[in-house]
Amino acid sequence: MQFFTLMAILFALLVAVFALQNAEPVEINFLFWQFRHISLVLVILGSAAFGALAVFLLGAVRQLRQAREIKELKNNLKKLQEAGIYYEKEAAACTEGG
Repeated sequence: MQFFTLMAILFALLVAVFALQNAEPVEINFLFWQFRHISLVLVILGSAAFGALAVFLLGAVRQLRQAREIKELKNNLKKLQEAGIYYEKEAAACTEGG
């Protein structure tokens, strides 16, 4: 986990340095929008932030799905353990009586 955090910080630092070295104004065309004389720093950092947000949201959805599955599996395990205890008692009663 620490390695991943360190690599993420290093990557963010590299993106920031790259953005600051490319600070000239540019023209951006996206679908129906057109932005003139916008700093390339804003474009780079905005794109990186949008990408990070997308990765975070996808990761959060995955974690929520896994948490729900773990909860269901724990409930199933508890039911199976309770059933196993019941059948063990039944088997013990049959061997004592038989």
